[in-house]
Amino acid sequence: MANSKSKFLELSKKFKILKKLYFFYNIYLRNFKFLKNGSQFGEDKYIIELFDRNFKGKFLDVGCYHPIRHNNTYKMYKNGWSGMNIDLNPLTIELFNFMRPRDININFGVSDTEIEKKLYFIDELNTQNTLDNNQLNFLKDHHNIKDSEILEKKIKTRNLNNILDDYKFYNIDFMNLDIEGHELKVLETLDFNKINLKYLCIEMIEHNRESILNNEKIKDLLSKNNFKLIKNFDFNFIYKKENN
Repeated sequence: MANSKSKFLELSKKFKILKKLYFFYNIYLRNFKFLKNGSQFGEDKYIIELFDRNFKGKFLDVGCYHPIRHNNTYKMYKNGWSGMNIDLNPLTIELFNFMRPRDININFGVSDTEIEKKLYFIDELNTQNTLDNNQLNFLKDHHNIKDSEILEKKIKTRNLNNILDDYKFYNIDFMNLDIEGHELKVLETLDFNKINLKYLCIEMIEHNRESILNNEKIKDLLSKNNFKLIKNFDFNFIYKKENN
């Protein structure tokens, strides 16, 4: 019995070492060129420069994908900021737990309702895993993704308001929203009166009529809640709450 326990502990140690090596590979080696600036187009640098040099703010990253690669909050974290990161991929959140111990890292799909939804899963660390049918059809039509390459999973979704309530997370200096076509559903149910949000970066890609109409609705909704567009980086748009 003691021998079996010893073997188990030895295997457990080896597994932990392999897991750390795997994380090291996925965080650093595969993403070496992003270590200086994580964001895709310089969004993080732009946002940081809007605040005082030594300011240490709070961010909310919904659809956080990866702690470094194409991440708009990585440089903020390096500068002393902290916040909340939410993603539907369990591996993503494991990487964040490893890399971002100051942050709250949550594994849920974010939507307008709290039910089980179908996730279209393309790859373990793919930016385009999505809950959105329209986005899925776009991927099939324009990225040559075949049905055989898509794994359908059932995942639990949560309303963003309820997540923020759970952690009393209401004062947000910067919010990043990138959830592959599901942004409108989240914003339509977000209680803007309850949160103190200063800046928002949102991905808006126009690839068909439905996405164009959704983006127009997003712009109208943000305008009604006193958010003004101040900068865009390709398909990422940065808004500022006008009374700040």
